[in-house]
Amino acid sequence: MSTLPSPTLEALESMDLPTPPGAVLAFLQTVARCDSSMDEMAELVRREPALAARILTVANSAAFHAGGEIRSLKQSLQVLGVRTLHSIAACIAVREAFSGLPGARASDFDGFWRHALVVAELAQAIAAETADVEPEEAYLTGLLHDVGELLLLGGLGASYGPLLAQASEAEAALVTLEKAALQTDHAAVGAWLVDRWRLPSFMADALLFHHHRLEDVALADPLTRVLWAAHSCDAMADQVTPDAAGFESAGHLVGLPAMLLARLYGQAQAQVAALAAALGVQGSSAASRLPLWRAPPPAAPAEPARQGLRDAVSAMAALQPLQHELAAADSEPQLLNAARESARILFGVRDVVFLLRLGAGPALSALSLPGQPPQLQRLQVGLQAPASGACGRAALTGRTCSTFEAGPAGPLAVADLQLARALGSEGLLCVPMAAGGVVLGVMACPVGRLQAERLEQRLALLGSFAGLLAGHLQSWRTLRERDRELEAATADRLRLRERQVVHEVGNPLSIIKNYLSLVRRRLPEGVELGEELQVLHEEIDRVGRIVRQLGEPAAEPALPGAGLIDLNAAVESLRGLYGEALFGPAGIELTLELQTPLAPARAERDSLRQILLNLWKNAAEALPPGARVTTSTADHIHRDGRLYTQLCVADNGPGLPGDVMASLFKPLGAGRRAGHSGLGLSIVHGLVARQGGHIASQSLPGRGTRFFVLLPQGPQDPQDPAATVAAAPSSTNR
Repeated sequence: MSTLPSPTLEALESMDLPTPPGAVLAFLQTVARCDSSMDEMAELVRREPALAARILTVANSAAFHAGGEIRSLKQSLQVLGVRTLHSIAACIAVREAFSGLPGARASDFDGFWRHALVVAELAQAIAAETADVEPEEAYLTGLLHDVGELLLLGGLGASYGPLLAQASEAEAALVTLEKAALQTDHAAVGAWLVDRWRLPSFMADALLFHHHRLEDVALADPLTRVLWAAHSCDAMADQVTPDAAGFESAGHLVGLPAMLLARLYGQAQAQVAALAAALGVQGSSAASRLPLWRAPPPAAPAEPARQGLRDAVSAMAALQPLQHELAAADSEPQLLNAARESARILFGVRDVVFLLRLGAGPALSALSLPGQPPQLQRLQVGLQAPASGACGRAALTGRTCSTFEAGPAGPLAVADLQLARALGSEGLLCVPMAAGGVVLGVMACPVGRLQAERLEQRLALLGSFAGLLAGHLQSWRTLRERDRELEAATADRLRLRERQVVHEVGNPLSIIKNYLSLVRRRLPEGVELGEELQVLHEEIDRVGRIVRQLGEPAAEPALPGAGLIDLNAAVESLRGLYGEALFGPAGIELTLELQTPLAPARAERDSLRQILLNLWKNAAEALPPGARVTTSTADHIHRDGRLYTQLCVADNGPGLPGDVMASLFKPLGAGRRAGHSGLGLSIVHGLVARQGGHIASQSLPGRGTRFFVLLPQGPQDPQDPAATVAAAPSSTNR
């Protein structure tokens, strides 16, 4: 990545790119129209280097960039979306309308604009002819090749403007002046900006080398050679008589005949001249480049009242798009991220960190957003003056504080140092976020000394910005607290209803049991229904226990009633009671393959019955006549260093679709099959987890489905030969 001298780097961190107001206004109007297309917006952006650089900077920031390749302006616009684009355009419009750069008048950009577009058009045409570079990538590189001049004008206007005026119309002379005064030049500054975007492209190299000698770039990458050739052709426009040898050399660099290159250059000039006439740009048809900067006329100081009115109107206009952005946020992190991106655009800060009061504790906690260091999530700032530093002072006093303040504050507090180090900045500007007379937190901006001084001139707007954010944040918290209260009240009503259901269901269950006892006593001698009546008694008791659990807190994974169960005996018993009733009418065969001897399982008896009955019931309902369900058992199943006893229910049916398998153990939604609650397998999953076990499923099209239930294995009889195996570690699963 390109490196720059520290003073220049500090001045550029604000990204204060001067932009012609006409270009910003046209883009703002286009974005605001509901019928505007991405193609239409991209066409506007591709005409203005500074606006294109702003869009690419935001699109490649951590908050939006998802790791894919962004090689065109249209891709950048699609990544950002219309709502964010509207905020960007509005913030830029406000800053250009009210802040103003010394000497950066609209007419001063005409020559710069013409040169950028001619180089862009010609680079695109060369790329199309040679097929070595994507034409859109070549156009974007040409459009931004001198963006370093805008950066230097925005960051170092007072010292860079005279260099531009001294260079007049000769750009080659400008590079020499830049290196002498700044120890860098606009080509290196432009490459630094593109490096920050981390594009999978040689664009930064192309910008860095476009003023080098021909022999230096002869073996460079194709994009660098295309830009050098396009720039070289337009640089010859400063000469009274363009040198044919220049076109020959540039054409040889990109593999094109000199005559063809000259014709492409003429076409690019004509296209830009036509565009300039359509846009009403003055002087852009001139052959020579106009200077970018002119000394401004002395401005009369504004009256205090008039200046205050301007500041108020500026704040209102600037915060209007932010209002829409914050109101559309769906969560608190999204709210803060929207505010961070707007602050970066509006105030030219590299990043923003939010330190919020969480609870009633005397501390601020830093919240890390996408693209910020993760250690911020563990950083806390105590509110014990005077050791709390600039962040703490801002929260305690309700005024904006800076780590560069002179006075009795002394050396930087540790919390300020940690935050500045994490963000790689010289210092911090801390703006309190207050709503309703309460400071909710602090908006900390990593800045250098020069940028802090620049932002101190905009404290009114910074304060309004932070106050607006605090108001939305407070509304979010109030709404969230109201939701929690509503959820608690709803839960209380449900628990009351559950207790009523438990009470009411108990009465008819008791009556049914009494009648069953009466039936048993009145049965004639010789009628053997005792076993069937006992099953009914047990099932009624089980229903009662299930209903009673509705009014009790959720059980822990290990149930208090869990004990050792003979899994084989439980399966055989349930087959005798339910096998015929479940599978007989459906014409499905139920077979058992039970391992003997089998180590006992640790589980709650009612839960085991519910697990197996749900699995059998699902199979009986899903399989066609003639299908087979096989229930098997096994022990000494190893998982995560523990032993389990396994229950497996397998069928030879058609199998389950992939979308069903993906949410197998989740309750079904409103689109479930008629007559099915969609809760069976989710209940089974919960019951198995409560036993401390695991459940899994396998399904193959045309080969059936298998459910594996692992229950914690209990100790075996010491006389059992397999008991010694249970104690030995094993690395195999069955």
